[in-house]
Amino acid sequence: MHEATHPPAPPRLVPEPEDIQRGYELACEQRLVRGHPIRLFTFPGSNLNASRTVLCLPGLGASGRSFAPMRPLATERRLLLWTPTQQTPLTHTPLQWNLAALEHPDASLPERFSLVGSSFGSLISLAYALAHPERIKALVLVSPVASVHRVRRWALALSTLVRMPKPFAYLFAPTAARVLGGSHLPPEGRAEIVREARRLSPLELLRRLQDILAADYLDDLERLRVPTLVVHGARDLLVPLSYARDVAARIPGSCLEVIRGASHLPYMSHTEAFNALVGDFLARHDP
Repeated sequence: MHEATHPPAPPRLVPEPEDIQRGYELACEQRLVRGHPIRLFTFPGSNLNASRTVLCLPGLGASGRSFAPMRPLATERRLLLWTPTQQTPLTHTPLQWNLAALEHPDASLPERFSLVGSSFGSLISLAYALAHPERIKALVLVSPVASVHRVRRWALALSTLVRMPKPFAYLFAPTAARVLGGSHLPPEGRAEIVREARRLSPLELLRRLQDILAADYLDDLERLRVPTLVVHGARDLLVPLSYARDVAARIPGSCLEVIRGASHLPYMSHTEAFNALVGDFLARHDP
């Protein structure tokens, strides 16, 4: 007689910081860069060839774990999922510190690599690629943030609600995560967004938000000479599709791919379509 099997319980709406969601379990290395810890997530059994390195930079309150759905690409690529330090030194803005960290020998990055940046991570990626085009083989911008003039401020403010204290978090955080991830984002993905964002202090989240509100790289995009793919969700409420089209039009030779039904985090909600687009792009520009 066989025992009945039960489906796993759904994730909590507001998980505890240590409650890693199913499918987001990854190997984690804590690396000191410029004297401050950053978390670097990798896929067990992935490609270890340094020449195949793809560095992934996450969004405003996310960690490198948010890229866990990119696991299928790890057989061919050495995916390094970067998570900025949780407390940026007051001597730098978060954007400045991450740029300096990526340049620092402590980061132990290869001389040349491909770069994937999502939302706030796309801002860092753009700034880095503009400063060091010789190091970037290929650039993927997801839901790109190139200028505050290309972001809906009300939606950006909504994204900070995932960090509200309990019991308010039970009301606002899942709603904010749903807006960011869209209706197709699985419950584990929504819970992971909430869980990771709640690890950050309100001050750190505010400082990163201030970086976005101060950013304006639009006029610099025409001098970017790196193969670039812009991936955008057709239902992104934070960065409208028209803004992504503008970013792509300003980067010479870039390509824009729109994922129907996706919101601000297409790599979490529309995994197969996203991985196919990025895998094909990298195969052409970083073979």
